[in-house]
Amino acid sequence: MLKSIIFDMDGVLVNSEPVHYRAYLMALERWEKSLTYDEYKKYVGTTNIVIIEGLIEKFNLPIDAEAFNEIMKGYKAFLYQRDGYPPVDGVTEMLRSLKNAGYSMAVASSSPYENILLATEALGIQEYFNQLISGEGVPNPKPAPDVFLKAAAALGTRPEECLVVEDSCHGVCAAKNAGMPSIGFVNPDSGDQDLSCATRLTKNLREVDADYVKAVYDSFRPVRDGSLQI
Repeated sequence: MLKSIIFDMDGVLVNSEPVHYRAYLMALERWEKSLTYDEYKKYVGTTNIVIIEGLIEKFNLPIDAEAFNEIMKGYKAFLYQRDGYPPVDGVTEMLRSLKNAGYSMAVASSSPYENILLATEALGIQEYFNQLISGEGVPNPKPAPDVFLKAAAALGTRPEECLVVEDSCHGVCAAKNAGMPSIGFVNPDSGDQDLSCATRLTKNLREVDADYVKAVYDSFRPVRDGSLQI
């Protein structure tokens, strides 16, 4: 039986990928480098450190990942302070509907915990969540299932009692690897993501109500061969 719903944050609750992309462009200007959005989108759904390590290798940058990450924190903070946190349309209505239906809910994001805390507070949606889980504290990033399994444990539910809402290829594959059905949210600002691992796709979060998530959950057939989706 479905008991808990786990949400990615960036691109599902907060329309943050364009903000993050601008921050990376600002950082790369230090070395007169640039990145197209098509190049950036392949990193969507992974942790900041994975993205940064990829950029350092791609451009042979004379900086370590920790120092680059500190620069990025500053640029992101500046952009969010200046422009605010852009919500994805329909988020509050969706969360209110699912909370009223009795589901426990968690955020399970690759972002740092402090970013999750700030974003959910700024959008006024923190009250809907029982747990806020960061992928920075797990051994393996998405598409490994670690962050979703950690969220399920924190909620006190088994993986097979959970459903995930995600917008990235890495995210829906992580859900499948965790043995959880997922709703793949088609967010144009997240790039052209391969969401084929998702149980069902939606372009409108307003339709994700109690009946919708139950139908998705009931239609899910978990992977039985132990293979990892990547």
